[in-house]
Amino acid sequence: MRPARRSRRAHPAGALPRWGVCAAVAAACLVAAAQATAHVVVLPQIAPNGTPTEFTLQVPTERNVPTTAVRVMFPPHVTVYSFKIPPTGFTVTPILAPNQSIIGAIFRGRIPVGHYQTFQFLGTPLATGTTRWPAYQTSADGNVKPWTGPIEAPGTVSAETGPTQPGPASSVQIVAAGTTTGATPAAGSSSDAAIWLGLVAIVIAGGAAVTAGLLWATRPVRLPDDDTDRR
Repeated sequence: MRPARRSRRAHPAGALPRWGVCAAVAAACLVAAAQATAHVVVLPQIAPNGTPTEFTLQVPTERNVPTTAVRVMFPPHVTVYSFKIPPTGFTVTPILAPNQSIIGAIFRGRIPVGHYQTFQFLGTPLATGTTRWPAYQTSADGNVKPWTGPIEAPGTVSAETGPTQPGPASSVQIVAAGTTTGATPAAGSSSDAAIWLGLVAIVIAGGAAVTAGLLWATRPVRLPDDDTDRR
């Protein structure tokens, strides 16, 4: 008499192995980190006093709605006097004070979801210290995100505050001419990091979903008894 074959235990329908759950959680965390770091910023982070400098306004679309405009106000201790020709499809409108000095600018165009755009202009810092660059990002749905909140401390990331609540304002540290400033991030570096984090998260999430599907499709089933096989 042959011993009865032992049935293999099947996973409950819809259940994921523990490692699959961990992968999904990790993917969600990476997506959140990518969104949290996608701020409107002005680069370089450090600039020499009294030296004409090319500043870069870096504008990522952090929501699932395209960006259609961004307005940036210049610090009183930085004299901006020239704009680089904006990318195709974009316009720039200087904001003038009563004395005709440039105190800000509005860039208009369409930045698709998951992309960013940069705008360059020349300016000369007139004093050392921390300069603050408030900005206002307009989305295609009409919401305006003010980047006017407290400046982020180095190495920290502010939590997402919603489509219309203030986010951290950008800042540039002005140092004495000739001071060693060290390496500063190039334009696009922080958004590139956010984009790569997002891509990694998508790959991990996709892999977890595919693996879960394979586990479901190939899950063990209860085998019939030997006696049933002979019938």
